[in-house]
Amino acid sequence: MARQQSDWFEDAYQQTRQHVWRYLLRRLPRAEVEDALADVYVRAWNSRRSLRGEPLPWLYGIARHVVAATLAEAGKPQDPPWIRADASSAEEEATVRSEALRALRRLNPKEREAVLLIAWEGLTPRQAARAAGCTTAAITLRLHRARRRLEREDEHEHS
Repeated sequence: MARQQSDWFEDAYQQTRQHVWRYLLRRLPRAEVEDALADVYVRAWNSRRSLRGEPLPWLYGIARHVVAATLAEAGKPQDPPWIRADASSAEEEATVRSEALRALRRLNPKEREAVLLIAWEGLTPRQAARAAGCTTAAITLRLHRARRRLEREDEHEHS
């Protein structure tokens, strides 16, 4: 039985590692990503019995907690650098200027998370809800609110 769990975990790791790494890279400084990735999989191994369904949304949920803990421990802002208006490097500044990122900045954190999990991470609403630790209805509502907020702001800008 232990060998089956080990094999299953190794397969899940191989299938999800790049996705989780990119998720972390978009939210943490590059120098902290490898340690955070290791932390995600250690936590996943320790709580593997709680997995219900597909591993990727579950791992995103774990990664979400690792990111929050890492940023809180370092006393850093919870928003990633590409979402903050005070980006410091030329590369970050160029990224912040893009229209999509300006739109994301206008969303509240829960709306932004819903949009990113679905649009950027490619999850279904059900999977995104699992990763965000909420219901599918809550994710759907957050997406609806995000869409309405952006539509209202666009109408306001163009009137």
